Amino acid sequence: MKSFSRFSNWQEKLTRISLFMRIAVGNGLVIVAGAIFGTLLTRHYSSTLDGWLMALFAAIGISLSLVINFLILNAALIPLRELRKLANQMSSSGNLPMEHLHNPDADTVSLAAALHSLLNQLEERNQELHALSRRAIDAQEEERKNIALSLHDDTGQALTMLIISLDQLEARLPVQQKELIKEIQASRQLASNALAELRRIVFGLRPSILDDLGLVSAIRWHARSNLEAAGITFEMHAPETLPDLSSQASITLYRISQEAVNNILRHAAAHSVTIRIYAQSDSIRLEIKDDGRGFDLQTESDEALESQHLGLLGLRERAELLGGEIHMDSSPGHGTCLEVCLPTSKN
Repeated sequence: MKSFSRFSNWQEKLTRISLFMRIAVGNGLVIVAGAIFGTLLTRHYSSTLDGWLMALFAAIGISLSLVINFLILNAALIPLRELRKLANQMSSSGNLPMEHLHNPDADTVSLAAALHSLLNQLEERNQELHALSRRAIDAQEEERKNIALSLHDDTGQALTMLIISLDQLEARLPVQQKELIKEIQASRQLASNALAELRRIVFGLRPSILDDLGLVSAIRWHARSNLEAAGITFEMHAPETLPDLSSQASITLYRISQEAVNNILRHAAAHSVTIRIYAQSDSIRLEIKDDGRGFDLQTESDEALESQHLGLLGLRERAELLGGEIHMDSSPGHGTCLEVCLPTSKN
């Protein structure tokens, strides 16, 4: 027990010595020992040894000094190697186990503690940002829903009543009023076009089909109505029934498919698009693949950050808030494949 206590005391004292002092003391000992040993050896054998033996002894002394110096440096720099391992663990797993520091010194302990504190602060800020993002997304969806309902109930009803009034007015006019009838018909056509555009906007804000018929029907409706109108062949494969999904999961998958389809229309120059939905025991996957021009992922990501076009980052944030992830595979001339996976057990 006494020997163990002495070893612990020695180790504790060692942690108070900085790396600089360890290396300086070690090198100093090597230099002093080499000088003393070389001087004594030279005085003792200078009259009896030949020149080549003196050179041999000098070479041996230099080699021993280098080996001892290497061993001292290797032992003294152990804390830095341990700190490097901890930094690698932190970058890969997000955890910094302080107890794995072996033979530490005051500087590396302080640096490891600072890294650990910084990691904890980053994790706390990351959680706060996730909470703010979730609140912002929920508020955005609620606002979209309110605007859609307001447009549908107020503006939509007003346009409908306007069309009905124009129909009634046209029916009351005598046949001889051809010019006035044409103007009324043109006005009614403008009102009908405005109503159709309003319905498109309302469905884009919050498609009622998502609440009424479910996720698959909503994605199929949006993709077909937009892709086929642009002359793009569209296919969708989905199971007849999906596992029970929360409202957040359904709207997240719909928004991701909506953004993907819009990007295909704007940038891909594709001829065909395939959408697949896979239902698994603990997750649901959405895959959207096109045969368009494709792009370089790293270049596009850097340019998006510089230009503040954060569509993909926003979609990734939506998925991560629900414990999911997004993967994208693309290269110039080979199309793009977007895959989303959301866990159903956490929804």
